Amino acid sequence: MIKTGTLFRIIFLLIIVKFFLSGVYVYSEYTKDRKPKEGPAYNCPPEFSDLLLIEKRRLLERAKELEVKERELKLLEQKINEQMNALTELSQEVEEKLNKISAIRDERIKLLVKAYSEMSPRKAAEQLLNMDREMAIKILSQMKSTQVASILSAMPPDKAATLAEALSGFPPREY
Repeated sequence: MIKTGTLFRIIFLLIIVKFFLSGVYVYSEYTKDRKPKEGPAYNCPPEFSDLLLIEKRRLLERAKELEVKERELKLLEQKINEQMNALTELSQEVEEKLNKISAIRDERIKLLVKAYSEMSPRKAAEQLLNMDREMAIKILSQMKSTQVASILSAMPPDKAATLAEALSGFPPREY
């Protein structure tokens, strides 16, 4: 004999299967009768449908414009990168040339330092007084202190004091 609890379960299961099968049948009938509508593309009043179509066309045109602009921007970015690379190379070349010029200038100053070191202090003092002050300071700053002392002692005291202050690196004092 079947117990009542088992009987209720079987009945409940059959009811669920019946509802499921009826739902599948209703859905299949519903989809079978649906035909694609002709006319407006949207399920709304025609005036809204027309507006939506116009807006869709406008958005598509805008998307095409944006694609063109994006391509142009990529080309510009590529050109800018090429120009940046060229400028970097040019900057490196300029820096190398400036370093060469600086090295040549340093060599020439060393040559002048050697020449003034071999002169008599009186002759060196006369020539240093007649040249640009900055150049005289560069030359004197690379000489030995005994040579600088000899040359400064051969100069008039006011000129020697001015050059000595400039050699110290401190700004000139006012009396």
